[in-house]
Amino acid sequence: MQSIKLADGRHIPQVGFGTAAIGAMHQDDGYVKDTVLKAIEAGYRHLDTASFYGNERSVGQAVQESGIARKEFFITTKVWDTQQGYQSTLTALEQSLERLGTDYADLYLVHWPYPDKTRPTWQAMEKLHSEGLAKSLGLSNFRKTDIQQLLEFAEIKPVYNQLELHPYHTQPHLTEYCQSKGMVVSCWSPLGSGSWSGVAKEDKPIVADTIVTLAEKYQVSAGQIILKWDCQRQRIVIPKSESDDNIKANLQLDSFTLTDTELDQIDALNKNHRYGGDPDNAWQDNLNNPVPSR
Repeated sequence: MQSIKLADGRHIPQVGFGTAAIGAMHQDDGYVKDTVLKAIEAGYRHLDTASFYGNERSVGQAVQESGIARKEFFITTKVWDTQQGYQSTLTALEQSLERLGTDYADLYLVHWPYPDKTRPTWQAMEKLHSEGLAKSLGLSNFRKTDIQQLLEFAEIKPVYNQLELHPYHTQPHLTEYCQSKGMVVSCWSPLGSGSWSGVAKEDKPIVADTIVTLAEKYQVSAGQIILKWDCQRQRIVIPKSESDDNIKANLQLDSFTLTDTELDQIDALNKNHRYGGDPDNAWQDNLNNPVPSR
């Protein structure tokens, strides 16, 4: 599997397995564990979860039951808005690691920007990094202004920013800025929104004529075209799937290469259309949605 080198020298598999809302948001049971196990058996070693997803326990159980050594995995989790702040961030990772059944996270992210809490939250994350509990530190959904704020005081620079990024929302200026600051850009909802969102299939980029035409040309799925576009643009992708076929297909991207012209054609599909939360105000709603208590 292809990997990308982070600015801190560590390597991250380029295709990860997204675990948000497997079954449903906050579902944490045998179905979730079995779905993650299927992904591991298909070859995924990069698993992306979060305290807010409410399924860290099932993700951790899948890793343990896989029979594969922990060091072979790259596990990402995140601190939620209601957990931000210095002491609460320390506690949040402690709780996440307990649920995951591991001694460390490979990558710990601030799930959403909450500017009033960014400084104490990041300083706590730096402490967790110094203690070896979080091997790499990064961000999720951070705007340029949020990153600029953080870089004013950060002693350890973030190596990663996970964004809503798909052919209808390419965020070229933010992506370029992140890369200029040494951050790898990662794409959540890379295919244009998961089933959890209620977005109709006909409104997703997987049915765009450009994508469908390329899928027919290369005899692959529309999803594989989009994931390959991201990979060739040197981004991390975090697709989530619950079907055996798609779990496997999302890893099978080596049989074709898109031309520069085709990459540009996909870039041109951008509509600045966001399906998920808007970082300008998401934290306000997030504060009303705490992490599941179990």
